[in-house]
Amino acid sequence: MNFREENGKKSTRVLIDISPLIDVVFILLLFFAVSTTFKEEVGLPLTLPTSKVKATKVKQKNVTIYITKDGTYYIGKKKLEDSMLVDEIKKQLEISEKKEVVIKADKGAKYEKVYKAMDASRQAGAKGLMVAGSAK
Repeated sequence: MNFREENGKKSTRVLIDISPLIDVVFILLLFFAVSTTFKEEVGLPLTLPTSKVKATKVKQKNVTIYITKDGTYYIGKKKLEDSMLVDEIKKQLEISEKKEVVIKADKGAKYEKVYKAMDASRQAGAKGLMVAGSAK
């Protein structure tokens, strides 16, 4: 079968090469896979076996301070009073790699509590301070 246009000329078939498109999509996929940040999970409550050897301190990247809606401070799962905050941050900064503090406060927490945590972080000698939030 020979298809012809109205004026009698043969129609040429146009082919679209999609291999460059596939390359670009693959590169975008790799970019998003590498740049994704993963949710930090606080550990499970486990009862670990004991040992006679003294435990070594494991380096952590940042010190994370959690502030609940009622204004309670936590570092990890350890509940802290206002007076204990500076000393505990100092201890945690000694074993952290980056010497930075991340504050994760409930949106209902008072600004005063967040400010006290920021001030305590500076007093403890933190090199960096970040306030975390979640994207909508």
